[in-house]
Amino acid sequence: MKPPAFDYIRPPDLDELLVTFTDGDVLLAGGQSLLPELNERRRLPPRLIDLNGVAQLGGCEIGPDRVVLGALTRHQELVDRADLRAAVPVLSRAAEHVGHAAVRTRGTLGGSIANADPAAELPGVCVLLEASAVLRSPTGGRTALVTELLQAGGPRDREVIVAIELPRLAPAEGWGFRELSRPGAYAFPVVTVSATLRLAADGTVAGLHAAVTGAAPSPYALGNAAAALLADAPSDDWIDAVAARLATTADPVDDLYASAAYRRRIVRHLAHQALVDARRRALPAVA
Repeated sequence: MKPPAFDYIRPPDLDELLVTFTDGDVLLAGGQSLLPELNERRRLPPRLIDLNGVAQLGGCEIGPDRVVLGALTRHQELVDRADLRAAVPVLSRAAEHVGHAAVRTRGTLGGSIANADPAAELPGVCVLLEASAVLRSPTGGRTALVTELLQAGGPRDREVIVAIELPRLAPAEGWGFRELSRPGAYAFPVVTVSATLRLAADGTVAGLHAAVTGAAPSPYALGNAAAALLADAPSDDWIDAVAARLATTADPVDDLYASAAYRRRIVRHLAHQALVDARRRALPAVA
């Protein structure tokens, strides 16, 4: 099928974008989700606004504690840049799993978050790391946790994601990312689990984060439950307990790709793998 007729503009900067952006307009970033929807006529926008001419939506700043990524940062850039892999390796690993080469080359970090698919890899890692989104609209700006945006189904009307801010992983922080994906060229994820683990000098757990996609209406994290799991040694039994807690928190549905019961089992299995990977990467720091 072909898309319906629509108007098209490509503003040269953020100011003109915000002045031009009106109700009913649809933003075009990488287009990897939007273009199929247009072709299948599931979306019928009167006008597309192409963001790719807005320089303020690009760029990457890597500081000693935080990383700021422009909304138009391509998935493949997250994979290819050595400084990003060193600063946020779990995000780079997740980006490697996104679709295939064509999708990674065009798809953007901001577009993935705005699309708010509950199984997408990169929003899940943003939830893991408690990342924030910088947003602008014709009436002002705000900063919101990516978790909140995803739970709300994406940005508000006439809001544009400008950048994503996330913490840089500490040198001694272990991490893991595991995914079960559908077969086929697009390899869209069924469930993903990501985790970070920081150990104290005595080898006990000093910091723990974990997040799951594809097993609830939006990605979810271990959250406050992590506090009860600190100060213990990261034994196999401890990893099993964390994995079980993540699986219990899941709220999956039956669909064409997996039953709810199967998704819960996969959450537990992938969580165990991701936590083993995180432990392996964290242990050398306290050896």
